[in-house]
Amino acid sequence: MTEHWLRTDERIDALSSLHLYVDTISRTKEDPIYWKWSIISLHNSVQCVMSFHLGFGNDLLVMSQDDAEAWLEAHDLGAEYPETKMDNFLNLYKKIKKHAILGYKFVPNNGEGTSIKQLNKFRNEFVHFMPKGWSIEMSGMPKICCDCLNIVKKLGEGPINVRWETDKQAILFTNLLTKAINKTNEIYH
Repeated sequence: MTEHWLRTDERIDALSSLHLYVDTISRTKEDPIYWKWSIISLHNSVQCVMSFHLGFGNDLLVMSQDDAEAWLEAHDLGAEYPETKMDNFLNLYKKIKKHAILGYKFVPNNGEGTSIKQLNKFRNEFVHFMPKGWSIEMSGMPKICCDCLNIVKKLGEGPINVRWETDKQAILFTNLLTKAINKTNEIYH
């Protein structure tokens, strides 16, 4: 049997999530169920870009506070490093507002904070969906998505630009983000 491997990292994950968002947001008019996958993929894309931004040479900012402290303690003691996990979505958002990375500090516009919380709420409901009937009024969702894409755009214009492994990745990110914004604006306006 031939082995097949999936190789990914934060760059590939950011790109693939954004690509999936472009694909699914384009289908929401013909079938509203694609909103679920648009929300999940956009959430993942925003999370990837926030962690990509924060992790510029310092993965401690990407970790939860407890994990970062445990890692630092192990480092100081010369002990085995503990397993760590990425901090939760809303904490990553707080961190991009708090920490300057290579001189760039994210400053939200009006509405972006509310929109990121709403995106997280909807994503969590979809991922941890309890059996139930659920009707969701989606007229405000394009604005939420536009605001969250604007966060990705602002972070993409910051230090992330120097972190792509290849020019091809940087160009792909820019092209996918432009498509994502344009497709969402078509629905929003």
